[in-house]
Amino acid sequence: MKKLHFKILSVFMALAMLAAQTHSLSAKPLNMGVPSVDESVFSLDETALDAAFAGLDELDQYLDANHGTTFSELKESGSELVAGLSDMAAPMGAAASGEIPLGIPAFWWGCILGWVGILLIYIFTDNDKEAVKKSFYGCLVGTLLGVGIYFVAFGAAVSTSN
Repeated sequence: MKKLHFKILSVFMALAMLAAQTHSLSAKPLNMGVPSVDESVFSLDETALDAAFAGLDELDQYLDANHGTTFSELKESGSELVAGLSDMAAPMGAAASGEIPLGIPAFWWGCILGWVGILLIYIFTDNDKEAVKKSFYGCLVGTLLGVGIYFVAFGAAVSTSN
């Protein structure tokens, strides 16, 4: 019986070698050129950066000279210094108030990432209780789904072993 297995394995390996050699001889070389990369995108253009921050520098100098003046006062007066600026800070890609982080609903953050998703929603939404509750429900559904799949797989394994 052992000899029969070795013979079958030898024939199979010989056919695999023949197929590989035939394929390598008939295959045409692929000329896949590497696309060119514009390296100027990765270099820092300090003049463009200075031009972009010129308005903020001017606003900073004005606020240093006029102590006690606030952003909201300048906005209410219609000052040119704050035209096009927003007083909303969104660090690390965090959503502004009323927005969902990265466009992903809170339920799915909790469902896919579990307790880490709940923590991220808590941080990104600045303790929005409704969003945290939705992510908690997502975590609960994800956990129950995972446990259910585990028991179904375990039950299938036990039933096939008997």
